[in-house]
Formats: sequence, structure tokens, C-alpha cells
Amino acid sequence: MPIVLGVLGAIGVIFPPRSLEAELEEYERADPTRTDVLAWSVAAWLASLSLLRALEAVLFAWLIVVVLFRFRASLRVLRAAFWTPPFLLVFAYLVWTAIATLAYGRENMWELTIPERRFLIPLLLVPVLHRWRLLLLGLIAGGALEVAIMMVRAALRSSVWPELSTNLVDGTQWTLVVLVAAGTFAMFVARGRVRMVGGILAGLALVFQGALTQRAPFVGSLAAVVAVAVIGWRFFSRRTRLVVGFGAPLLLGLAVGVSALSGGVATKGLTAIRESSVVWDPHRAPTVYQQLNEYSSQRIELWRWTAHAIGDAPVLGHGRKAWRTEVDRLIDAAPAEVRAERGATVVRWAREIGYSHNTILDVLFESGFVGAGLLLATVILGLRGALRRLREEPIAVILLAAFFGLCLAAQFEFVFARSIQGATLISVAVLTLVPRPSAAQWERSGLGRSDAWISKLFAV
Repeated sequence: MPIVLGVLGAIGVIFPPRSLEAELEEYERADPTRTDVLAWSVAAWLASLSLLRALEAVLFAWLIVVVLFRFRASLRVLRAAFWTPPFLLVFAYLVWTAIATLAYGRENMWELTIPERRFLIPLLLVPVLHRWRLLLLGLIAGGALEVAIMMVRAALRSSVWPELSTNLVDGTQWTLVVLVAAGTFAMFVARGRVRMVGGILAGLALVFQGALTQRAPFVGSLAAVVAVAVIGWRFFSRRTRLVVGFGAPLLLGLAVGVSALSGGVATKGLTAIRESSVVWDPHRAPTVYQQLNEYSSQRIELWRWTAHAIGDAPVLGHGRKAWRTEVDRLIDAAPAEVRAERGATVVRWAREIGYSHNTILDVLFESGFVGAGLLLATVILGLRGALRRLREEPIAVILLAAFFGLCLAAQFEFVFARSIQGATLISVAVLTLVPRPSAAQWERSGLGRSDAWISKLFAV
């Protein structure tokens, strides 16, 4: 790894790139029509994450075509973006994970070193990063459309189609985290119809999420509500703070109450909390463990065996797609009493499980503490820049709150192994963490392509 970073540093000194802001300005000036096409195409693709996977795949392919059609200009933008700290750190993480994969040694190890398709997302978003408000609006529109579809499905289920699922596609609820953040923000700062629509959409999204059984996006949405209140507090007027103090608890209470009454995800959570309060009793500990493990969809077993496997390669990691093999090996080698204590039954026989359903544990398993440290550094450095930009761009509160909520939701899933979940988090991470020109910088350049009307929509 030091050799790789040294080579990259030498290249950067010999061939210093222009700043990302300068390259984006030139990209916009050179061909504003095609830049518009790409920006609206990316926004449409982000909206499609809430819909059919076939549509998402088609739009993803179309984005590649549009980017490659301006290959030289796109390459200059990507080269400039590559030298920003978030891109360098993520590239180092991918290289380290590839090294760990090769070191683990399997027949198809060279194929496994290639990152999944979702790691191409930053390359498609960066050329229109200056249109980040439009891209954010795409995510919001997709979430609003999903809420509308879920309402129609709920009506059909209660009338003529009892077996119809309310949810559209597995994983699409993650985009609702962005909608909840935007709706909550609108409810606090916007006026008139926008405030009313924002509050209704945020409430409906939380109610639907709570009524279903996917805990990750529900927890992420609850966290997004809190994050909007905390991050945006200093931008709120005294009157708005009164609205926040009343509106945020109301949204949270509505979501948890409806979820508990409908038998949704909160029912399991509340039961688990009640059961865990007696875990100190040694006579009840095995029973309580089994109950908690059942309420968490066997995740406690998955997490315990994964943590045990991490200890075998804490620095380098085991590489990609090694979880099943390594955990099976540990279970086979463990004494019978250890297998019973750690609940190996489900882990051993549920062969479709291929990861621990916890992003932190899975990153530690695949890439060790070095890989996890690189991603942590990416987040810390990116958030520092995002918080500095926040003074000029209060609407970015939505992005920060959504990013926080999605990161919390990632503790119940391995986002780098799931298509929609991973695409949602990576997209929001790019918009949040990668440096970009502010609205003031863009207007000083004489371009006026800052999508300011979206900020006005939120009365910011």
C-alpha cells in the first residue's frame, strides 16, 4: 500500500491536474446542452432506484453512453476528481481489498478483485456534480413516486388483492430515507404548500416503513429526522425552532406508534428491548439470547461468528466473497458446546447467507482494520468539507441528514453486496463528501447553472 500511494503521489507531482471546480466549469461551458442531458439522465436514474430494476439497469447503461460520448472532457473531470481525498482513499480501499482477496487464494480470485458495478457510480455522477441539487431532487422524486405506488398497493390489498405486497422491490425503501430527510426539512423551513406536502410525504414514508418489516431503512429514516433537527438547528430562526421542537417528536412518535400497532418493525424492536432488560439473569440468558436472535432475524449469530473470523485476519482481511467459506470453517473447527453457545445452527444451514448483514463487520472481515480505516478517513475528511460548505448551502442539510441515516441503516445490511442499497448510499455519499463548487462560486463564474430554483422551492 505505501508503494501504491508513493506511485500515485509521484504521478500527481509530475502531472498535476487542474482543480475539480475548474474542470467542471470547463465541462459546463464546452457543451451545456449535453451536460444538461447527462444531468437530467442521472437525476432520472436516481429516481429509478425506487422503481423497477430493469429500468434502473437501462438508465445506468444510458449514463455510461452519455459520459463516454464526451470521453476526453469526462476524462479530464474524472482525473481531477481522482486526486481529491475521498476518491484517493476509496481507491486505496479497493486496492487493499483486492490484495486481501488475492492473498486469501481461490480459483476465481482474479475475477473477485474487480469491484462491483456500483463502484462505477462516482464516475457517472462527478461530471455533473455541480448540478447536485437536481440530482438530490431526483432521489426525492423517486421516493415520492414510491410512496404513491405503495398507497395504491395498500388500497388494492385492502380491497381486491389481499396477497399483494405493499413494498415495491426489496431495497427500494432505502431511497425513502432521502425523502424523509427532505420532507422533514421542508416541514421546518418551507412555506405554504411545500411545507404541507413535505410533512405529508415524510409522515407517509415513515408510516409505510414502520408498517413493514425492513428495520434498516426505518431506523435510517428515524435517524434522518433527528439529523435534520440537529444539523439544521443553527440555520433555523427562533420561530422555526419551535416548529422543530414540536414537529420532530410528532413525526417520530407517529412512525413508532403506527409501526407498533400494525405489527411492523417497531413491534420486534420493542419486544427485543423488553427481553434484553433481563439478560443479566444467568438462568435466563440462553433463552433471552435465542429470543433476541429470533427478533433480529438471526443477526446476532451472524455477527458473533463474523467477529470471531475477523480476529483471524484483523489487518489484511479475508477479501471478497470469503465469508461463507471462512465461517463454515470456524463452525466445523469449534467444539460442540461453542457451536451451541454461539447459535451456529442457522448460520451453518442457511446456505444463501453470504455476509453478516452489518457493513462495519463485513468491511472489517473483507479488508481488515486498514480497509475500514481508509473508509472511515474518507467519511471524516468528506464531512469536514461538507460542514464547511453548509454555511453557503443550507439545503445541503438534507444530504447530510440522509447520509447519516443511510450509514445507520447500513449497520443492518452489507451495502456493498446489495444493488439498490449500495447504489443509494454511494450516490448520497458522492453528493455529500466529494468537493464541489458552491452556488456562489458557480454564479461568480457567470454560468448561473446552480439549479437555484430547487433551493427556492425549499425557501432557502
